[in-house]
Amino acid sequence: MRVLLTGATGYTGLIVASRLMDAGAHVRGLASRPSELTQRLESTGDFTFHQGDLRDAQTLAEAVKGVDAIVHFAAIVGDPASAREPDLARQVNVEATKVLFDVADRSGVNHLVFGSTCSVYGRHTGGVATETTPVNPVSLYGETKVEAEDYLLNQGGDVNVTVLRLATAYGVSPKMRLDLIVNQYVHEATARGEVTVMGPEAWRPHVHVQDLAQAVDSVLADVGRARQQIFNVVTENMQLKQVAALASAAHTGSVRINYRATVDDRRDYAVSGEKLLNSLSYRPGWTVAQGVHEVRNHLISAESSAQASGSRSAAEAAQQDRTPRISASVARSRSTTTPDGPRRRPPTDPGTAPGVPGTTPPRQQRGRGR
Repeated sequence: MRVLLTGATGYTGLIVASRLMDAGAHVRGLASRPSELTQRLESTGDFTFHQGDLRDAQTLAEAVKGVDAIVHFAAIVGDPASAREPDLARQVNVEATKVLFDVADRSGVNHLVFGSTCSVYGRHTGGVATETTPVNPVSLYGETKVEAEDYLLNQGGDVNVTVLRLATAYGVSPKMRLDLIVNQYVHEATARGEVTVMGPEAWRPHVHVQDLAQAVDSVLADVGRARQQIFNVVTENMQLKQVAALASAAHTGSVRINYRATVDDRRDYAVSGEKLLNSLSYRPGWTVAQGVHEVRNHLISAESSAQASGSRSAAEAAQQDRTPRISASVARSRSTTTPDGPRRRPPTDPGTAPGVPGTTPPRQQRGRGR
């Protein structure tokens, strides 16, 4: 299979590219500029870099030539980034997505997998959100993703569309992000011995970046069941205070946790991942607790490297390309045992199998905040 991957140089894109190549796909990575990491992919796997601006129709027309499927992950990601540059967020997240679909349809592309977000649920206080739950975005980022989803799923044509609503990712990537909840809390605990939690009672869905990549692989492998479908990609729901507790417990020294109320971020939602588990061959292999230890070990290693070189901070080193490529086979071998930490009870929705990730928050405990 020949796959065009937009956002190939990002935190998740690099892991997705490796996973797809492990599965035997040829990956054409589209991004605005090459990097040492894309050069490494070209040297170690069946990867071709295609340089260009996602907003340029001619670039997209050239990029889709000869591909069987598109995985569209390029975006202005997250609420803060979209709020800072709202015009750019709309251009990239909505308008460029529309053009990409149109050129894919004209070029005979069979399948388009769209990386959306669980942020489309915004503030959901009625239990666990499923793919049929009405969307309720409370940010520009969520709004742009809803608009792009609606366009893709209502165009008709010959392109099979799959929407993946991604939970907040965590875990080690060759291009680390330390602004994601799990990674951020582990970084704060490791670097400062202090974690600040804005809106500790709020719920968030989480997924390891390796499990996220496996979800992409699973929908590409079964287009018949994935076509014109929306899937939530989530393995655990946790309140922010619970994530902070895991990050604190993993640190060898004492960690102070500062809880702060917030009115800036109104998101508060738990999400079911059952549909993907029950429909396709998706079998996630990571827990948040395991991810916390993985990220902590990575940060400690980066700190040691930074101290040895004397040239960079630990955070800078952690976000550079010091992380070896993690293959899908390694990810699949990870244990799926229950972590020593807070896990949510199984969902109580009709037809839910006990123990399935994507859990129900007790309604009386749901609070305001992030």
